[in-house]
Amino acid sequence: MKLTKIFEPGKIGNLELKNRLIVSAMSSHMGNPDGTPNEAVNSYLVRKVEGGWGLIFTEDLGVTQDAGSDPVVGSLWNDAQIPAWTETVRRVHEAGGLIGAQLYHAGRQRSLKAYPTHPVAPSALKEPAVPYVPRALEVEEIHDLVKAFGESAARAKQCGFDCIEIHGAHGYLLNQFMSSFSNKRTDEYGGCLINRMRFPLEVLAACREAVGPNYPIFFRFNTCDYVEGGIELPEAVVMAKMLEEAGVDALHCTQGMFASKQTIIGPGFIPVMNFANNAATIKASVNVPVIAVGRYNDIYMSEAMLRDGKADYIVMARASLADPDLPNKAKAGKEDEIIHCIGCNQGCTGETAVGNRVNCIANPHTCRETEYDLSIVENPKKVFIAGAGVAGLAAMQGAGERGHKITLFEASNEIGGQWLAAMTPPGKTEYASLIMNYRRMLKKFNVEVRLNTPLTKEIVEAEKPDAVIVATGSKPMFLPIPGLDNRDYVKTAVEVLRGQTMYGKNVVVAGGGMTGAETAVFLAVQGCNVKMIEMAPEIITDAVAQVKSCLFEHIKKYNVEVHTHTKLTKVDGENGVIYAEEYGEPVEFKHIDMLVNAMGIRSYNPLMEELKDCGCKVVAAGDASSAKNGYKNIREGFNTGNAI
Repeated sequence: MKLTKIFEPGKIGNLELKNRLIVSAMSSHMGNPDGTPNEAVNSYLVRKVEGGWGLIFTEDLGVTQDAGSDPVVGSLWNDAQIPAWTETVRRVHEAGGLIGAQLYHAGRQRSLKAYPTHPVAPSALKEPAVPYVPRALEVEEIHDLVKAFGESAARAKQCGFDCIEIHGAHGYLLNQFMSSFSNKRTDEYGGCLINRMRFPLEVLAACREAVGPNYPIFFRFNTCDYVEGGIELPEAVVMAKMLEEAGVDALHCTQGMFASKQTIIGPGFIPVMNFANNAATIKASVNVPVIAVGRYNDIYMSEAMLRDGKADYIVMARASLADPDLPNKAKAGKEDEIIHCIGCNQGCTGETAVGNRVNCIANPHTCRETEYDLSIVENPKKVFIAGAGVAGLAAMQGAGERGHKITLFEASNEIGGQWLAAMTPPGKTEYASLIMNYRRMLKKFNVEVRLNTPLTKEIVEAEKPDAVIVATGSKPMFLPIPGLDNRDYVKTAVEVLRGQTMYGKNVVVAGGGMTGAETAVFLAVQGCNVKMIEMAPEIITDAVAQVKSCLFEHIKKYNVEVHTHTKLTKVDGENGVIYAEEYGEPVEFKHIDMLVNAMGIRSYNPLMEELKDCGCKVVAAGDASSAKNGYKNIREGFNTGNAI
């Protein structure tokens, strides 16, 4: 497929874009405590400009001191913040790019303790995903917020931003007024559609007055809330017409809120281009440009969307985290070199959800533009890496970028390690592209790969490397439970997912973490009757929110029977009986054809002890250092390789 529509110039209001690719606002958690950007933020944004995107946005900027979802996000509520954001704009323009400021108020979707004030909303109605009830806004307070949006818009224009975007989506304050899911008011700001639209339309009018008639204003809104009683597409069409007539220059079509977070930043369970027809419906109803977003992780998807006339511009937000150079590579005909977003949500929302800066599992450089030394070393070292799982491959990347001479040892006949099992369950097929990325790097850095060759002390003593990175991974835990050592009956999650064993109709999965849940869903999709047992009161506590939500949906969809507070006590493989204690009471699971052990892993690193006196630097990385998830393994592996 030729990429033609993607690289057509476009125009939104009087703003001319060189192509149809936009990077939407994403929280970076890198800025200063006062809501201003710093060098890390500026370098991150400039890096995207250098990659060829037509337009980029800041993260969402709070319009009042307590507007942010947490104190780490940016803001533009104070004149004192203007100089720092002016410098950001200057840097982006100097690099040849365009940048917009997104303005918002989180409303009831904020951390309770983030600010001294109590969270506010149109109604004193709890958001399902947060643990408090907000305070309903008084009418005079609504008027004050309208004024605050207008003042922030004026500041954005003064900073030199090329446009502003009003955030009226994702369950934040404007969306809370627009949606009957959250708006239960009985005054002029609630009830019928025109009343629910009053606040956003007043905000739009205030912003327009502040910036003038020729300054581009985008409005981001939900085409569907994906919650019971929320905005549905037919109502969104009417909203779009109202916003168009009120003077917006572009409509940014998105979806979801905290209660349906998996639709905002969809993990691999959400089909690619899943919301394309929502945007297409809006585009058929208005004359202003329409921007589509939602699981466009491949450049050809975006091209097809534009060719079909379903949108005028495409947002590829997480794709820009995975590869800021995506537009340039595509334009140069180097599509095969694009690093793809795999939809894991671990490095992006998984990190910001716990207060860390955004990152990407597929690209360790993301949001670390000022952190790593990527210069080629004067004296390349001879580096041996034991293990070709993702930690070892990430270490290869880190060391390869510095110019070291690398030999990769792998005991099996293929690279990828346990990642090859991780990419098998539903919702994770895109994980395969990560291994494809590493295959390209092996060639790029001229890495010698020795398959079917575990690294040994004898090899190290004979070939004398300068450094050894031990990335030999982990092994499943087999607790001292009677019968658990019956390997004809008890299988591991990896054995099941890699097709290394047959499985019968009735299966018990022991372990309710992410691995156990994914394996249970995989088996259920294959037609098995699956039961999960977990000692803890909850399952899937080790997954990011979006993935957890989707896994629960699939567990329900495929009738996986879940038993929490349940301790495995004995395995009788001969008679197909699994003995356990559920809430302290004995329980038996009969006629079970197989037990899957998904009760955790332990580090496997005997080479560390063997090489302690080898005379070269030896360091462990990934699960060989300590058991952890794929993102942390990759992060640690890359850091280890980069530090050689």
